[in-house]
Amino acid sequence: ERLTGQRLNIIIVAEGAVDRNGDPITADKIHKVVVDKLQQDTRVTVLGHVQRGGNPSAFDRVLGCRMGAEAVMALMEATPDTEACVVTLDGNQAVRLPLMECVRRTKAVAQAMADKNWDLAVQLRG
Repeated sequence: ERLTGQRLNIIIVAEGAVDRNGDPITADKIHKVVVDKLQQDTRVTVLGHVQRGGNPSAFDRVLGCRMGAEAVMALMEATPDTEACVVTLDGNQAVRLPLMECVRRTKAVAQAMADKNWDLAVQLRG
């Protein structure tokens, strides 16, 4: 197919992906659609844990150090009245967010998905 100008494609599906009706999206379902509707030669490959993880890049290592440093700073600055926090990323910056706000947003995402309010779910995920 490359000779005719067509390109190869890779379709990646997240574990736990669901469609608008809440039905699971599986690799086998996607395979069937591609074969039946597009008449394309298709194969399914499920990556194992080692392949998914791979070796960390230099960026991964630096990011881990920066997030760890931010967590240590949060501990050093904490008082008995300090609200619990989560160290997360905003762009490429390690930032602290209130733990309970993170819990609230996580529950709100789950509720938006249960309600099939996909736009809100995406907005809440950031």
